[in-house]
Amino acid sequence: MKKKLKWIIAALAVLVALLFLLSPVEDEVIVKVPLPLERVMAEFETPESAGKWFNAADSGRYKLRIEKPNPFEFIFFVDHGGKELPLHFVVSPDTSDSKLTKIIYRYSSSRIDGKERALKLDAAASLYNLGDLLATTEYVYGYKIVVTTVTDSSFLFQQKVVNLDEEAAATKQLYDELIAYAMARDADYNGVRILYSQRVNKEQVALYCSVGVNRYTPTQHDEKIQYKMMPYGKKLLVMDYEGPYGKTKDMYRVLEDYKRHNSLVSMAIPFQKFITPGYGFADSQVVKTRISYPVF
Repeated sequence: MKKKLKWIIAALAVLVALLFLLSPVEDEVIVKVPLPLERVMAEFETPESAGKWFNAADSGRYKLRIEKPNPFEFIFFVDHGGKELPLHFVVSPDTSDSKLTKIIYRYSSSRIDGKERALKLDAAASLYNLGDLLATTEYVYGYKIVVTTVTDSSFLFQQKVVNLDEEAAATKQLYDELIAYAMARDADYNGVRILYSQRVNKEQVALYCSVGVNRYTPTQHDEKIQYKMMPYGKKLLVMDYEGPYGKTKDMYRVLEDYKRHNSLVSMAIPFQKFITPGYGFADSQVVKTRISYPVF
């Protein structure tokens, strides 16, 4: 009798273990990121974009294709050994906070199916990885962007509209005049050179040049050179760039995206502060410059 009871207990234990192994495990991963919906969705649109963060796609052992059955859902079909495994991701606005986008990944897995379970767990880990990446400006925008405050606040300023082929020479001339004016007025030029340029039409560009000074230098309203001040201590977006000078204009779009994504409002025109000595650079010349945007 005792022997039979032990056999029954052992059989029940095996049955419980089998039920435990066979029962699917239900789990859910929710990641929230402070970016607009369309920016987060871009990470799911193609195997190439997903390959930057989806670990299974990075391994080289898997093939990945993506379908979008509705505006908010992406299905990753991971081909492993000839079998496609669907992984469902939902990207939607976070109803509790309009500044956030929510990514949801729900999955069920069996403990005895090691390969399939491993893939599903890889997907969960990948989503956490994506959340960390989307929290960095380097990943989202390609550059480190910091929020700081205005420190250089007093400038001598002048502007001019010139033909595109005259831009480099005109920029140099404007800075030469500003520095000479600062010296003549004993304004204590401090070496800071900032510039903003904007296309007027297909043939012309407007140049806005300034040099930093340490002394108040009153100017008449009809002078071509004007003393101006930026609001000291106000918020400033800053991004460092090193590369061909001709591409610095494209960097403003990066800060525009950051500004839009974070619901910031422009306080003044953006500008670049030259770190490389000199001014009047050729488009091909490699320079170091700091792109800045005053914002509220």
